[in-house]
Amino acid sequence: MLMSEGPVKKRRGCCFCGCFGLLVLGLLAAVGLFLGARYLADQLMTLSDPAPSALPKLEASSALAASLQERIKAFAKALDSGATPEPLTLTEQEVNVLIASVPELHPLKNILYISFGSGQIKGQVSLPLDRLPLSRFRGRYLNGTATFKTSLDNGVLIVTLDSLQVKGQQLPKSALPRFLQGNLANDAYRNPQTALTMRKLEKIEVSEGRVTVKPKPPE
Repeated sequence: MLMSEGPVKKRRGCCFCGCFGLLVLGLLAAVGLFLGARYLADQLMTLSDPAPSALPKLEASSALAASLQERIKAFAKALDSGATPEPLTLTEQEVNVLIASVPELHPLKNILYISFGSGQIKGQVSLPLDRLPLSRFRGRYLNGTATFKTSLDNGVLIVTLDSLQVKGQQLPKSALPRFLQGNLANDAYRNPQTALTMRKLEKIEVSEGRVTVKPKPPE
């Protein structure tokens, strides 16, 4: 739960928030398309639950959220100016604080919790199904865990789905839509500003408990 110490104003310059949001929004994209796959057409009621899963609780102040956004803003500003800032490292807690506080990531609030392993991003999701146009899904939740592999190759962000588990069942990749078997971050480059920022990054490293974004050295 994010403890309120006054509103956190929306800030410009948090371009990286949007870039990193792709890593977690990929999970919701996966779940959304997964719902539409024929494989689940007759099984959604069985795979869904009458209550949301318990995501880890988040204790953080609005001051911390504002400080994190300022760090990212400074990193992005340095990139935009042609400078080479120090690598940006975010812990699991900090990333989840951003999800709870950055306006662009509000669709993920109370739905997604991110954790980091060696070279992998794991997302716990509890997705309410109330938005589906069928009354029988009201009050139902799709609770699952997805694991992603991520890399940055020559300015191109690559996020691929490694595994997807719903209600304790490991779902075969062959049953998923073809889109989920490719790069989930392809849409990142439709935004010119995001594409420009990504081209200035050399590497994204995911290790236990943290993610580090390294800018390209000066040419």
